[in-house]
Amino acid sequence: MKVGFDARHLRANSLRGMDRYTIELIKELTRLGVGVTLFHREREPLNLAHVQGFDCRVVGLSDYCGLHWEQVAVPMALAQGKFDLYHAPAERGVPLLAPCPVVFTVHSVTAHSYYHFVQQGFLPGTVADYLGYDFQPNAIDFWKVLFKLQLRKARHILAPSDFCRSELLQFLGLSPDKVTTTHLATSDSFQHDQQSKMLLGRLNINQPYILYVGGYEPHKNVSGLLKVFALVKQHCPEVMLVVVGTQFPFKQLQQEAIALGLTLDQDVLFLVDLGDELVALYRNAELFVSLSWRETFCLPALEALTCGTPAIGSKFGAFPEVTGEAGITIDPRDLQATAETIVQKLRIQLKEQVLETAYQQSQKFSWTETAKKTLGIYQKLLAH
Repeated sequence: MKVGFDARHLRANSLRGMDRYTIELIKELTRLGVGVTLFHREREPLNLAHVQGFDCRVVGLSDYCGLHWEQVAVPMALAQGKFDLYHAPAERGVPLLAPCPVVFTVHSVTAHSYYHFVQQGFLPGTVADYLGYDFQPNAIDFWKVLFKLQLRKARHILAPSDFCRSELLQFLGLSPDKVTTTHLATSDSFQHDQQSKMLLGRLNINQPYILYVGGYEPHKNVSGLLKVFALVKQHCPEVMLVVVGTQFPFKQLQQEAIALGLTLDQDVLFLVDLGDELVALYRNAELFVSLSWRETFCLPALEALTCGTPAIGSKFGAFPEVTGEAGITIDPRDLQATAETIVQKLRIQLKEQVLETAYQQSQKFSWTETAKKTLGIYQKLLAH
């Protein structure tokens, strides 16, 4: 079986959830004997370190622009190479003229979800407060039309969680037979502590500390996390907050931290572009905390559990699905109650109590099983 993958997004050094999904899925599929080719824009080379040792081909395609690459260069390459199937594993990416079946992974319908939250009165304010831009689901523009056409073109759609799948059915009107849940998992590197506590000193991290790993987009609610941490500091002055992102923090967040009476690099430390160092940060943290209102998987929470670190996150979305009994759920709208929960868990040294439970929960998710389920979908499509 020859499968082409859209791998344009594998350029950066640090990886986000959809990047890890693509890499781990490719690795497992090649182990199962699938012939994988990674397509990328010739002018934007992949970070080959991410696929080092993988039994796959990497092919750069020339283009005039990103849309030309996606809608013209890729279909031509698929036809010339006589590929059996194409997989678009990140947002967008489905070539409408693909000469073979296409599988499309949709990780989230964030805009639709927050529009619904605001319309239902679940969250105050406007949609722009949570997305950083205005969104009207029925408004017509080029990108919305393209996305709808891509959903129609895809022979099958994959979602990272049952919660995400339910949103795809609710907001996009997709047929249940067309959407399958294939969970994410943690990579092998999170099974072993590859760094010692010496790393903490090198990064100027003082224990005890609370850890957040993720993006800085408005819907991630890092601003709310800073407010909660300021409340926590009133009861636990010795604790530190370590925030790890894939980009440099918005200056606004740093200013908010200062306005809350928090000292940068002492009370709150913003870090960026970490790789294997994350394992040590997870293992030595007291708690992992996310105040995102809803996640469609929350891979960092699962990574924390794999490292034996308790995870606290929203009771809305996929967080409860992913963390099970090992997770502590909160209402991210209630900052005071969230702060009280964190203080309580810090004082009873929760980490020592949930170490085994957290690890067992993380083992319920496997990239091998995800790849087998995905391969089964490939085979079913080709059989028809």
